[in-house]
Amino acid sequence: MTVLQRSVASLAASLTIASCSPHVPGIADPYKVDAHCSPRQARITGIRSVLTSTDDKRDDGSPSLAEIEGEVRSGDGAIAYWHGQPLAIPKVARGLGATDGYAHVDALAIPPATNGALYRHVYMLVDDRGTKRWIVMRAFDVQDVCVEGVKQQ
Repeated sequence: MTVLQRSVASLAASLTIASCSPHVPGIADPYKVDAHCSPRQARITGIRSVLTSTDDKRDDGSPSLAEIEGEVRSGDGAIAYWHGQPLAIPKVARGLGATDGYAHVDALAIPPATNGALYRHVYMLVDDRGTKRWIVMRAFDVQDVCVEGVKQQ
């Protein structure tokens, strides 16, 4: 077998293996962000990073929307909205009745992080067996999601 034939065979094997791997959905940009950053703006990449830094364990609590909004407005915070964004957190998803291993997120409320904190509590609006419910999660990305600049579209 020549070097070229080995290369072609290796490429074909790689493509075959890649085509069999499961599809993992990416994180889309939210369709809407309510930022409480004045005069700064919320950074979409920061919001997506906070979302994907959550661990696969719910924390205790079931806050009301008014409590969540109050906490977000207490400093540089934001609430981002999606239409059922899949998030790979299989244990939490199973507890919500999902069988595909993904929690389906409609909103993420990100309050400001405490200086020096290793994590912060964030709030996700998720589908829980057909009912929309706010749950409490830990996010390990504690960056300020508000930055100088103009609003991102």
